[in-house]
Parts: sequence; structure tokens; C-alpha cells
Amino acid sequence: MLLYNARIFGNEDYEYILIRDNRIEKLGKGNLPYEAKKIDLKGAFIIPAFCDSHTHLSNIALMHGTLDLTNRGREEILGMVKEECKKKKMVIGRGWDESFWKDKKYITKEEIDNVCSDKIVLLIREDGHMGVINSYTSKIFSVGKEGIVKEKELERIIKKLKIGSTFDFEYAQNYALSKGIACVHDFASVDTLKAYMRMHREGKLKIRIYANFYSSGYKLIKKLGFYSGFGDEYLRIGALKLFADGSIGAKTAATLYKDGEEVKPMLSARKIRRIVKNANSEGIRVFTHAIGDYAIDEVLRGYKGGEGNRIEHFELVRQEYLEELKGIELSMQPNFLKWAKSGGLYERMLGKEWLGRNNPYRNILDSGANLLFGSDCMPMDPLYGIKMAVNSKYDSQRISWNEAVRAYTHGAKYFGNRYGEIKEGNIADLVVLKDDKIWLTIVDGKIIYTSQ
Repeated sequence: MLLYNARIFGNEDYEYILIRDNRIEKLGKGNLPYEAKKIDLKGAFIIPAFCDSHTHLSNIALMHGTLDLTNRGREEILGMVKEECKKKKMVIGRGWDESFWKDKKYITKEEIDNVCSDKIVLLIREDGHMGVINSYTSKIFSVGKEGIVKEKELERIIKKLKIGSTFDFEYAQNYALSKGIACVHDFASVDTLKAYMRMHREGKLKIRIYANFYSSGYKLIKKLGFYSGFGDEYLRIGALKLFADGSIGAKTAATLYKDGEEVKPMLSARKIRRIVKNANSEGIRVFTHAIGDYAIDEVLRGYKGGEGNRIEHFELVRQEYLEELKGIELSMQPNFLKWAKSGGLYERMLGKEWLGRNNPYRNILDSGANLLFGSDCMPMDPLYGIKMAVNSKYDSQRISWNEAVRAYTHGAKYFGNRYGEIKEGNIADLVVLKDDKIWLTIVDGKIIYTSQ
């Protein structure tokens, strides 16, 4: 296959890419090789396919089978719950975000009771760290008397309800491909990992999955002798995921809030150090969720002396932390900047102290740290995230388009050095952009998605 009449990211002197089998055989310009199937891109832009370095395919699958509450207002959501309550045995939804509503208030238990009082209702916030329930659900599970469940309580309800036992992962990967994503660093339960293995065995995997796992699956992974990177070009065992805190929107991120409340980290540096030492000795990397500055401090101290481990999110970054990043990768989410604007969620929760100082991508790159971008499914859309990072009004956050694309593609290096970059001999995982939109997604040298 020959892609010609194109602009090529990182290879401005060339006009075509010749793909043979699954590799980039040649970058060239001028006379075209005659033996290949030719596709005239008419000046479109070729970049490496995106690698979403922090995502949850199960969330995309969940939205397919339940209520998608993304970008919807309070009254619309309550109306959806009312209609779903008439048809289903229980009502599950995900994606609401009160920070963009006029009153900035959570949906209440009483509001849900008014539209559905005799069935289980669970509406999960966009960040996945809290949910709201009705009185019926509260009584059944003996949680959330005020109608709010967070972290462990939310996890317990999800587990009891077996939400996701019939996830449509084929839908989720097709959605990812439509966004130009050929590779994901997913965070998965053991059941989800088994689903990926089944899809792989049946030849249904179209994207590359670096499957990270939670503490609940750690013993099984060790018992089976798996290690980070074990697998092949489509499915690899990833890292152990730890949580040092929660989210700002759920008020579970470890930091000092505007109202004077302090939230402490979930893990101490000492405990992190012990877990990291044990995991790394088994060849297992550790990725730790840390959003608040208190949590980040514990993780950085816990990681000292270890190599190849990673911090997820890394949002409230004090200047001194930038000097402690040797040997540590960062997976950050530029789409979170939607909450970081003046007057936004972060300012309302934290005050002005962190305005323009959270998510400092520019400062991080200048420090020499290895920065990867992911979406955390809020939303799963690399172009959206890139736009946020490139157009931030704050110098500490704003980076160039090229830098943002590299951050959103280099996560593919977890599958080997022949991924994530347009070079002769590399694997042909590519995206073609036309009018700043995804036109083609190419995986392993084959066109897997086209918008036309």
C-alpha cells in the first residue's frame, strides 16, 4: 500500500509512505513505486497512530450498554432515569459532571427517588470515583445514606451488581479506532483481562492492549509467573495499579481544599516502597494514581531507588517535585484542563493557589521527564486532549502541537522500539488527518477504520 501526496509528521521532506506487510518500507518523494496499491491523500496529514496511555475500555463498553450521561444536564438525566426505570430491572448510568451545571450541585437522592423509587439506581460521576444512588439502593447495600457513594463503597456496589459482566469490548475497540487510537494502556480487572485474552484467541483484537491490573489481581498475576511486558504485539501484561488518592471532583484527592478540609493520602511512602520493591523484584512495574500534592509527595518518596515505575495523573505539582522525576514516567490527561480554567471546578474546590499551576506540561517537559498522554475516558479523544494542551492560556501548561502528538503516541513504545514513530522499518500504525479530523486509522499496515 502506498500513501502519497501527503504531509508526514516528523518527516517534512517526504511525500509518501510505502507499506509492505505490516511495516513502513520506505519514505520518499518524487516518482512513485509502481507496484503498490496507491491511495492519494490529497495533502492530508499522516501521524503515528495514537496510544491512549491511561484509559478504561470497560467504561466505553459500559456506556454502550447503559445510560450515557456525558454532557447532559440534571433534568435531562432525571428524565432518562425515569424512562429507563420503566423498562429495566435496574438503572445504571455513567458520565455526569455537575461542574458544568449552573448550580454546581450533585444530583440528590431525593431527586432520584422522585423518578425511580423501587429499583436499584446507580449514576456514576464522570471521574469514576463517586456515584449517586436512590434510597432503595442505599437500603439494599447499607451505604450512602445521603445518596452519595465514593471509592470503596462505589467499588463494592459495582462488584455486587456485576456491572460489566457482559461488556461489549468489540464496540469499545471500534470506538477507540474511530478516534485514531491503535494502542491503549488499559486498567482492567482479571475478568476484563480474560475477555481480552478470549478476543485475542479468537482473532478479534484490532488494537494493541497493555493490560494493567489492580491489587485484586496481583496475587494471580504473580502465581502465573506473568511480568510486565509478557505477551505479544497485540496483548501484553502491564503494571500493578495502586491508588494514593481519588479525584478533585469527588473531593477524595489528597490535598488542602478551599474550605479548609484536608484529605490524606490512601498510601504512605513506606507502604508504596515495600510494594514497589516486591513487585519490581518479580518483573512487575507499578503505576500509582496520584492527583493531589500530598499523594504525589508520598509516591515520589516511595518510588526512590526504583526504575521503570510511573505516576498516573500527577496534577497538583509543586515546583520541587520536578527535581525528583529521574527514572519515573508520567501519564497525564490534558483533557482534565477543562476543569482547570478560571472559575472552573479546580478553582472552586481548591481556590486560586493552583490556578495555572496544575498539570504543568511545559514545566515537566522542560525538566526532561518522560511525559505520556492518556484520556482516562473523559472523553476518549486524543485530538480533544491535544487541543486543550496546545491552547491553554497558562505558560506552565501550554505545549506545542508536535510535543502534544509525541506525548499521545510514544506510549506505543511499550510494545517495542518499532512502534509509535514514523520511520523506515517501523510497524505501520498510522492515522491520517483530514481537516483536523480522523480520516483513516491504520493498524499493522491495514486500514481498520475510515470515516468515509
